[in-house]
Amino acid sequence: MVAARVAAIEDRRGEGTMASPVRAAVQDIKRLRTISSVLTRHGFSAVARRAGLGRFVGDGGLSRGEDAFEEVEGVEELIGADRSEAAVRFRRVLEDLGPTFVKLGQVLSTRPDLVPKEFLEELRKLQDAVSPMPMEAIRRQVESSLGATLEELFESFEEKPLAAASIGQVHRARLPDGTAVVVKVQRVGVGEQIRSDLDLLYYLARFLEATVEEIELYSPTAIVQEFERAILAELDFRQEARNVQEFGRNFAEVPQVSVPHVYEELTTSEVMTMEFVQAGKLASVEGGSELADTVLHNLLDAMVKMVLYDGFFHGDPHPGNIMVREDGSLIFIDFGLVGRLSSRQQDDLIGLILNVLTGDVDAIARALLEMGDPVGRVNLREFRADVERVRNKYISATVGDFDVSQFIQEVMDAAQYHRIRLNPNYAVLVKTAATIEGIMRRLKPDLDVMAIGLPYARDLALKKYSARKLAQSALSAAVGVSSFVTKVPQQLDQVLMDLEGGNLTVTVRNASLDQLGEVLNTLGTRLFLGVIASGLAVVAAMLLRPFDTEIFGVSVLLILGILAALSATTLFWWSLGWHVAASRKGKKLRLGPLMRLLRRE
Repeated sequence: MVAARVAAIEDRRGEGTMASPVRAAVQDIKRLRTISSVLTRHGFSAVARRAGLGRFVGDGGLSRGEDAFEEVEGVEELIGADRSEAAVRFRRVLEDLGPTFVKLGQVLSTRPDLVPKEFLEELRKLQDAVSPMPMEAIRRQVESSLGATLEELFESFEEKPLAAASIGQVHRARLPDGTAVVVKVQRVGVGEQIRSDLDLLYYLARFLEATVEEIELYSPTAIVQEFERAILAELDFRQEARNVQEFGRNFAEVPQVSVPHVYEELTTSEVMTMEFVQAGKLASVEGGSELADTVLHNLLDAMVKMVLYDGFFHGDPHPGNIMVREDGSLIFIDFGLVGRLSSRQQDDLIGLILNVLTGDVDAIARALLEMGDPVGRVNLREFRADVERVRNKYISATVGDFDVSQFIQEVMDAAQYHRIRLNPNYAVLVKTAATIEGIMRRLKPDLDVMAIGLPYARDLALKKYSARKLAQSALSAAVGVSSFVTKVPQQLDQVLMDLEGGNLTVTVRNASLDQLGEVLNTLGTRLFLGVIASGLAVVAAMLLRPFDTEIFGVSVLLILGILAALSATTLFWWSLGWHVAASRKGKKLRLGPLMRLLRRE
């Protein structure tokens, strides 16, 4: 009965209502004004000017005309000389702007290939902790989502939440049969606010791409798209429920790892009901104890299985999301952020791990190139040299000093320097690995990373180079070769027929020649406009001659003509100088990116 009412409510919500465009525009302008004000308050007024916020919301002198974009060219002028201090200010900006931007910061904290380490450290401190919603709002949300009164749904429902975050909060309750559960309730109106903020983020991202040339590597629009997918999935509690169930199926045969049971009939996009698990917190486990050793091995076994065997892993395994029973078994909770790896990505990752352990620098560099997305040509020799430098730095470190997270961070820095973008799935994994390493070092302060990792490396090598795997690879290669051998004669025959019939066309491209047409078009347009302007000036002089007057014996038309000529000459030399300077910098005015600001795909 409850499930039927829930389905009816979901169907009605799917119809929705169209918000007033004028009202939405006013709200967006107010939000832009707020963003501009917060940036300025925390010392990022230069960033606000560069992003064009001042000119669009008229905020406190931020708009300074066209020259505003040329005032700040370097990073220091934008954020200040001290990056660590700027990172703290940036974190406070995100916290002041609310849940959408806090979540954006948390997503960025998973991208060491894009974000400097000073900012990564601060972004990882972002917390969702907010004031809890009043019980009246909780009651309305639960009853409207589940289609029944709180008393009909639950025997008891605690008013004080177990935890409160930016998206929702969690309450203890009991079902009518006495079963203890926890109920996760989404904040009222948070979805509407997040979707509105997403529109603004798309606008800001496209504006930056259209006006800041050096932003190409970071691809702000792609980052916002990735963030949109993550946060909209987190807004739908049904997706989180599916993640919990998939994780449970993967570990059904592993007694040391489990997840809470999800009550589907009491779960909607805004409310999720799960089993209440009686267990302690991971943070309460004493480091160096026998229990800590058991927890460490269970945790490492679970992570290896998640990442390298299942290809589906918890994206935020901090101590608050892992609970521990007395026997050391683990319970994972909060599956709002998860990561996935394809079979190919798993093989690439296994190969990279083995290459790092064996010290094959060439293989490491090639593996990173295959796992990433290079923006333009990469100098493999220089990239290899940087990878070797990082490897040599850490391979000589003592066991206790070997910092896996720092090693990964420096490799990511090298990839970023050489304009290699990391796949988002790997980016989430990097953050997960850093979190797990921190937990492991707390559980075992004298942790020997290499010694504890070697048994897993042997298993991974057997997995990657097993007879079955090699047979599958050989079969796949044989099929590819067979297809190649079969198709090549046909394709060569087609090429010869086209050549004989005169239908074969060879196109040669040259960057300078491709630009020649644009240059000639520009020059022709300017010459045409110059001729038209000269003709209009002569005709105007002839027509206005009968109406000429004199001041102190000097023709007014002559004075105006001289002033116009001086203005035109000044404008000409300024335009020519700007054109030459822009050509030297390789900058061109492109209308395409500007036009994309007007639409969201």
